[in-house]
Amino acid sequence: MTEYSIPTVKQLTENTENDNHKFNVVSLFAGGGGSSTGYRMSGGKVLAINEFIPEAVATYQANWKSTKIIDGDIKAVTPEQILEEIGKKKGELDLLDGSPPCSAFSTAGTRDKGWGKTKKYSDSEQTDVEDLFFEYIRILRGVMPKVFIAENVAGLAKGVAKGYLNKIIRELGDSGYHVECKILDSKWLGVPQSRTRVIFIGIRNDIYDPKTKGLLHPKPNTKMVSLSEAFKGLVFNELDAKETDISSYAIYTELVKMRPGDESKKYFQLKKSAPNLVSKCITASSGASSIACPRHWDNRAFTVSEVKRIMSIPDDYILTGTYQQKIERLGRMVTPFMYRAVCDNLLRLGIL
Repeated sequence: MTEYSIPTVKQLTENTENDNHKFNVVSLFAGGGGSSTGYRMSGGKVLAINEFIPEAVATYQANWKSTKIIDGDIKAVTPEQILEEIGKKKGELDLLDGSPPCSAFSTAGTRDKGWGKTKKYSDSEQTDVEDLFFEYIRILRGVMPKVFIAENVAGLAKGVAKGYLNKIIRELGDSGYHVECKILDSKWLGVPQSRTRVIFIGIRNDIYDPKTKGLLHPKPNTKMVSLSEAFKGLVFNELDAKETDISSYAIYTELVKMRPGDESKKYFQLKKSAPNLVSKCITASSGASSIACPRHWDNRAFTVSEVKRIMSIPDDYILTGTYQQKIERLGRMVTPFMYRAVCDNLLRLGIL
């Protein structure tokens, strides 16, 4: 197995900010920059993003200083505004990225019972979260990039949510694109974490080659990266010990009884990680000490540095805010290595 190696922010900046990039990107619902990092790993330059959570914007700015940020609610953003910001005409952008907030489709929540209601999202609130994908489609139709890549949680493809999935696919297709949709798991794409996501890939009809039908998504690797491989070289310090201490919470009593690799029968989603396996999915709530979620085999929470490795985020990636806010930023990101694999495949096919 080759060494688990994540390029640094400095390396990615040097590789994509000097007009030697392979393609350009605009990212909507960019969060703290997970997908943007993946595009840069594949040789892309992110021209502009949209994000409305202040702490996510602060995190993004701290790492990618040259990217233009269109701050605010996506509902107030127009395609014309984006094109003006990046200095391009309709149809000239290479790739439009989008990861609409997806809590309404999560398999861990109430799903359709919460549709259409105001929900707390990070440091703010949003109404009709499940409709934000159609805001993405509105922008897509006004910008008309050569390619689009969008993602959502795997729960979108299950139960009554399938109706939304089918509607999304129809609307994307009606926008002038050949669309393919597939569930990918990060653990088969070089990430030490089981993290399933629905990945939509669209190629504009005028450049679509039927020979690439069914080939748009990357093939899975045959081996996974274990947590022990991913954590190699990390140092556990005093601040880490303080931030990851969960000994005063009820889940700790349960956790110490479990063996590495076990899942609790008492607390839903409490999982004791094992060094020879991948992590279960890191979520936005994983930074809360009392929450049942994947935990370290040393009966503690994961450190920020460990979660970066679990997410395939660079070690030098700056995260603003408290420990909980940092983990939340990471838990809301898409895994860069997954997006690197998606784009590398599109480059191989000659699409980007």
